[in-house]
Amino acid sequence: MSSGHLSDELSEIFRRMNDTTSYIRPEHREVVERWLARRPDLRLATDADTNQDGLAQTRKEKGKNYHPYYAVGDFNGDGKEDFAVALINKHKRKWKFAIAVFNGPMGTKRAPSFLDERSDLSDGGFWVGSVRKGNRLIAGTFQSDDCIMLQPSRTRRKGYVWKNCLED
Repeated sequence: MSSGHLSDELSEIFRRMNDTTSYIRPEHREVVERWLARRPDLRLATDADTNQDGLAQTRKEKGKNYHPYYAVGDFNGDGKEDFAVALINKHKRKWKFAIAVFNGPMGTKRAPSFLDERSDLSDGGFWVGSVRKGNRLIAGTFQSDDCIMLQPSRTRRKGYVWKNCLED
């Protein structure tokens, strides 16, 4: 396959993705698309991947522009904007969601700073919680206190760890 043909195919794939991923800021979409080009097993999660009743109820509370699979905030407390997206592994039936966090600034990032490839967001999504220094990415079930919070790791440089939201 010629590189021109591959480029045309990728452009068409991304054009179709943009139809369902317009909720992602263009500069973030570009970073994700560049990375996903090397990960054909993954695709961006869309509204169709979640519990529609739970999503409708959550949008009543959080606003019609709420998207369960995209969040923006300073997740690592460095004063720069980070973002997270949920992905679907096309080859899995169980635990098919992946969560990727890209730390800012976006210009040179080629891979996520954090990737959890064993998640289930079929009945939930992301929220951003405020903390003293920045924000925390929260993932959980719609209409529930059942959630986990991503926080910077104290032991791994530039890494993150999940923590139960109900823990101190």
